[in-house]
Amino acid sequence: MWKPSHLLKKKLPFQKHTVLEGQSAFIKQECEYINCYITYNKDLLKDNYQNFDAVVFNIRDMVKFPTEDVNLKRSSEQKYIFHSLDSSENYPVCNSFYDNFFNWTWTYKLNSDIPQTLINIYNDKNVWVGPKKNLTWVQKMIRRDRFNRNAFNKTKAVAWLVPRCKTKTKYQDFINELKNELKGYNYTLDLYGPCGNKKCPNGRISKCLKMIEKRYFFQLVLEDSFAEDYVSERMVKALSYIVVPIILGISDYKSFLPPGSYINAQSYDMKKIGAIIDYLMKYPDTYYLFFDWRNHYYYTARPRSQMCDLCTKLNNNETVSSQTIYRHFRKWWNPDYRDACQQMTMNNLLQ
Repeated sequence: MWKPSHLLKKKLPFQKHTVLEGQSAFIKQECEYINCYITYNKDLLKDNYQNFDAVVFNIRDMVKFPTEDVNLKRSSEQKYIFHSLDSSENYPVCNSFYDNFFNWTWTYKLNSDIPQTLINIYNDKNVWVGPKKNLTWVQKMIRRDRFNRNAFNKTKAVAWLVPRCKTKTKYQDFINELKNELKGYNYTLDLYGPCGNKKCPNGRISKCLKMIEKRYFFQLVLEDSFAEDYVSERMVKALSYIVVPIILGISDYKSFLPPGSYINAQSYDMKKIGAIIDYLMKYPDTYYLFFDWRNHYYYTARPRSQMCDLCTKLNNNETVSSQTIYRHFRKWWNPDYRDACQQMTMNNLLQ
């Protein structure tokens, strides 16, 4: 008789149970192994936590409880797993207690033991291909428009769908510089949303995106976080339309976006960005080459569940018996954690 001792996600105050208890998550996804069991009940085995093969710690819970409450007794082969889909910039780990603490990581970062990216890339055969390290893209893309150019009336330069006023404040210097550069070409940067100078048709985001696609050549995609490998679903929204994204986020997108599909604002100075925008608007045949990738790939925004990967690792005797630990976990999670933690402390003092 199989006993439920394979996976514990520790029950913590205010924790939201995003995965159902038991085996249902593994059965529903038709995992290779389904002998894993999820529980949020820390008293299931009468406080004998060593009987669990893994304990998963979620970043949002970790910041809410003091480390002295983490008084679990662990066995030599038991795995402590760090889990987060939140940005390491927004959720740095500051306490040295967590160095030499975690055995595995389960995050959006591509070098995690169990990577769980926020976006997904599929090829034209509906096979998942990324994001992943060293992703190999199609070298020679088919040059065939899978859309009707005549459906667009693109005369405007750049639009930005502002998600939140706080985001606008964060990027105000960049926005001002871009506005000034475009002004020299008699172009404008139009901001849509609650804090923009333009309003979406009927106040609906979906209407806004369709309108931007029809009238604008470019759309700004400014990430809330600059954390390594953090590419959010807003990128997928931009790629779903015939409009070239101008991106400001991580420095390197080669594992996430096809070459020749976007403009990385960190790769050019503002003068160069203005010149690129002007050139592509004047030469639409070159502009539409930015969409050749759509003949080979498509994107979805929902993070793929990695429950199967987790259960497979827990069933691999070699992996489980291997003694691995993140000695400098705080730096792995956020290389700039010292600055991030200092800023967090200052913000707390000012509140």
